[in-house]
Amino acid sequence: MNAMQAELIQSPIPFIIMLAYIAVVIWMAWYQGFSKKAIERKKNQTFEDYLTGGKSRNAVVVFLITCVTFYSGTTFTGRVGFFYNYGVAGLNSVVTCAATGMVMFFLSEKIWPLAKKYRLSTLPDIMELRYQSRWVKFFVSLIIVCFNIIWLITEIRTLGIAMNLASGDTMPVIVGSAIAFTIIIIYVATGGVHSVSMVDSFSAIVMLGGSLVVLGYLVGYYFDGSVGDMFHSADQAAQTLYAGQTQEQIYVLENVGDFNIPYWVSNVILGTLVMLVYPSNFMSICLAKNVREVKKSSIATAASGIWLSIYGLFGVVVLGAVAKGVTVSNPEAGILELCSMAGSPIMLGIVCTFILAAALGTLDSTLISLSGLVSNDLLTNMLRLKKGEPTIGADGGASLDTIDNRVEAHAKQEVFRTRVIVVILGIIGFCFATTELPLLTLLTDMATNGMVLVTPTIVAGLFWKKATPQGAVASMLVGEAVYLGLYAAGVRYVWGGFFLGFPAIFCGIITVVVVSLLTEKKWYAEHTAQQGVFEDFFVRGRVSAWIRENMSPAKAKK
Repeated sequence: MNAMQAELIQSPIPFIIMLAYIAVVIWMAWYQGFSKKAIERKKNQTFEDYLTGGKSRNAVVVFLITCVTFYSGTTFTGRVGFFYNYGVAGLNSVVTCAATGMVMFFLSEKIWPLAKKYRLSTLPDIMELRYQSRWVKFFVSLIIVCFNIIWLITEIRTLGIAMNLASGDTMPVIVGSAIAFTIIIIYVATGGVHSVSMVDSFSAIVMLGGSLVVLGYLVGYYFDGSVGDMFHSADQAAQTLYAGQTQEQIYVLENVGDFNIPYWVSNVILGTLVMLVYPSNFMSICLAKNVREVKKSSIATAASGIWLSIYGLFGVVVLGAVAKGVTVSNPEAGILELCSMAGSPIMLGIVCTFILAAALGTLDSTLISLSGLVSNDLLTNMLRLKKGEPTIGADGGASLDTIDNRVEAHAKQEVFRTRVIVVILGIIGFCFATTELPLLTLLTDMATNGMVLVTPTIVAGLFWKKATPQGAVASMLVGEAVYLGLYAAGVRYVWGGFFLGFPAIFCGIITVVVVSLLTEKKWYAEHTAQQGVFEDFFVRGRVSAWIRENMSPAKAKK
């Protein structure tokens, strides 16, 4: 094959294909936000219904929403580029996805019943219930929002890249991002999770099917359908790119000198822990109509980790094409460039569309979950703290009337506030996305290091009877101080390539244990009235029995 340079296809077909997908999304947004059925539903809508759909979705929908979170737009851009540069170390997400699915499976029996009984919608809600502290809720949500917005930013940029290439470089990246993200903001704000679940289910199907079609096409075009030739060519390209370097030197991180094995291990371990506190994943658990549906979707999520390796195959395709004489100007846009150089406007349209679908599916779930945290766990939480209102479960967790009153008393104001925050948070994220950013995958590493530091608080709250709010708050503050302090000092990796999150989370674990042991006797003695709440966390089957007794059989069915 003669040397080929990236030359974008000047055809309306890619953009038409993308517009067809967008048209379906807009129809779904209208149906869930403005149809007669939607308007009727919103008359008495609570925050719980807006964010979790009243906990009524089946396993298929929950799986597709969770799946599209893992298969973000950066999966087919940033991660392809990362695999191109660093090889198999870029496949960390495959293991993380599988591990997260299994952990969600085992967490479902504890989390879903608690969320159902107390009508909880967010992870900080559960932490307020467990620690009987609005300050724990505040810091958990603040940390998650501050670092999770990084994923929002990276996905916004991916929207623009897809729109730009689909238009043949006639639409600027910033304009494409603005158009696509505006659509997301509108349907998230108007339809809530009802729009998100419908759009994400459709987007997941488009993404999974489209990526397989494009992979088959590229292998057929550049390697005459030979998978063996694809891998052989990729190996040749790697040897050329890293000529004269040892095997160890090939896997050295840029400007750091730390080897890839610690980096890969960091991504797998910390990445899995982060997925446990990732707000849209918790939202997915709360979407399910019973524990059985959560477990089925979790198994499917774990199994989909195998399919997630497709971005590694795309990286191999890009490397192999380089060996065939193709010039790839930007590995992060490698599959887009290859489709353009292949001269097929239909394939370019498909690849741009499934990248857009992946980015959109991650963006809308991230946007709604972050907006829920800002509205419910930061603003509303602080307003209730100022008014001196009792915490969730302050009555011991026995009264259904108290639970319903908390959720329904100011429902309209809370939902309206969340809709407004969707717009505000979207604008803020878009503004950040217009600035110059480092390699997309490395940017998400910062989010991983920062978010993982709430894990000691979460795990201690769910599984340790002696954990106290003093220990939880101290753990988060110490962990973040260690991470940000090291980062400010110019340190990026420790112990030969491990993430900064490791020493930081270690300090957080020590802190929550020590401080909790010092304060647990006095604190629990002062909170005997909430003994029923603590038993809900640690007495197996107690909450499920309460649900069967106090809620309708259809809702309580497991």
